[in-house]
Amino acid sequence: MRNFQLLLMFLTFLSCDLDSKIELDGTWIITEMTYNGENVYPKTLNQKVRIVYSGYENSESIIFKISDSTITLPGFESDQIKMKFTSDQQKLEIYLNDSNSESESKLTSKIFSGIYDLTYSNGENKLKLNSDKTYINMISQKEIISQAVDKVFDGI
Repeated sequence: MRNFQLLLMFLTFLSCDLDSKIELDGTWIITEMTYNGENVYPKTLNQKVRIVYSGYENSESIIFKISDSTITLPGFESDQIKMKFTSDQQKLEIYLNDSNSESESKLTSKIFSGIYDLTYSNGENKLKLNSDKTYINMISQKEIISQAVDKVFDGI
């Protein structure tokens, strides 16, 4: 019996994902954001399509596209802007794309550019980015949709 318990513990240990891979690709909904210790919240102008999620009605989003290392960021009383990023499992760097003009991206670049520490909660699909000046707490769009579907089926 003791050997069985040891085997079971060993198999459990092997099945644990010790190096939880962060799946950045996709849309992340901003739930909290600070800049230099002050609460800030982007407000993008001229959004052509906006999907509204229950509980996240006025939320802005960040879209990571791994295939070309671009990140679409919300504006601050301006349009969305595309920037570039690089990442590993602990760090993320956001920087200006060569095609962005300085005037178009000055405030967004000031707030979002930098090197961030990544904290990912796999079970909750939450991502926290923390740099020396900016903190962003986000939840995956997939998680929000999953929660909404679960609520629908809980009522059946």
